[in-house]
Amino acid sequence: MSTPIQYNAEYIQVDTAHHSGPTGYQPYPSARRCESTHTKKPTNWLCPAIFSCLCCIWPLGLIAIYYADKANRRAEMNDLRGAETFAKYARKFTISSIVIGIISFITLLFLRVLYPLLVANNNHSSP
Repeated sequence: MSTPIQYNAEYIQVDTAHHSGPTGYQPYPSARRCESTHTKKPTNWLCPAIFSCLCCIWPLGLIAIYYADKANRRAEMNDLRGAETFAKYARKFTISSIVIGIISFITLLFLRVLYPLLVANNNHSSP
């Protein structure tokens, strides 16, 4: 009867007939090292997306929430490349919603407050 050989998946035995040097084990290239070059989870854009939905342009905010949720789900599945892609989409829609919201607020402020004051001052100065 032969005894079973224990095998370590991280190391392979080197055939010394073709190599010079002592018999030994060398690291075996593992698939785990090649899965992804990303090791850090992408930024979570869910809170800013909710803020942009509530305080700025809500249609863009809803889209940002959708992509932020997809990014979080991909990160939970360890698909960091997909999570990063969806996080970029969430960031773009969040920033777009906030910028368009600020521009809209300034425009409405001008039209509601400053424009009537300018028109009233022009009416008083004309004869």
